[in-house]
Amino acid sequence: MNPALNALLGPPAGALHRVRLLAFLGAVSMAALPLCLPLQALAAGEATAARLPAVVVWDFDNQTPPALMAASGGAGALGFLRRSLSENLTATLLQVDGLPVVERQRLKDLLAEQRVASSELADEDARIRLGRIVGAARMVFGGFFVLGDEVQVHVRVVDTASSRVVFSDELSAPLAAVMQQVEPLNRRLARALGGQAAGRSFPATIWRAYDEALALADAGQLEQAIDALQRLLQKHKDFAPAERQLVTLLEKLARR
Repeated sequence: MNPALNALLGPPAGALHRVRLLAFLGAVSMAALPLCLPLQALAAGEATAARLPAVVVWDFDNQTPPALMAASGGAGALGFLRRSLSENLTATLLQVDGLPVVERQRLKDLLAEQRVASSELADEDARIRLGRIVGAARMVFGGFFVLGDEVQVHVRVVDTASSRVVFSDELSAPLAAVMQQVEPLNRRLARALGGQAAGRSFPATIWRAYDEALALADAGQLEQAIDALQRLLQKHKDFAPAERQLVTLLEKLARR
């Protein structure tokens, strides 16, 4: 067995879990080929533009203690930040020339196809080893902490080869404006990865509507998610994350 797969599987945790996770990693390895091939082409001198190390952005962790979460409106009121902060950062990184981004939906689909629960990859070390398999040299982990009307957001970029943190940053902002005020942090992270990005700022109301569509997609309700994205784009035609996600879901629906 590939030593990297053995390391990721870790101590025995049940035969069914190991079979599912191993199958998932095999599927991820195949899915990573389109990403790896351009990098190989670069090494052979066939690429005309310099490419940057590939990156994966994971959903952010809500690290607000339960007692404080209740005072801020509960998990439901804050839940949209988990996906929205991640997607906001991803949208910024996708503007960086030569930066391959392994998108969230791609990994979600592979997890679902192999019936591997996301919780089985909740361990950060396991995700880092997964990054090596899919050819991502960098992984972005983020979290947020809400205290009253303020939210603190923090991010870390980890080198998957060494597990070393190569960049970290944070900011504090009003909860109502965090999705707009996080843009400078996103741009600083893009520079740390070797590129430049302008970034776009959208209010929390748009991100909440987008997150509702993502939640439908995560639940397998593709038609409803597509309808929600289309309604969102009718109101906000320049909201690129919704357009990108709509294309992804339409392609996924066509493969059914």
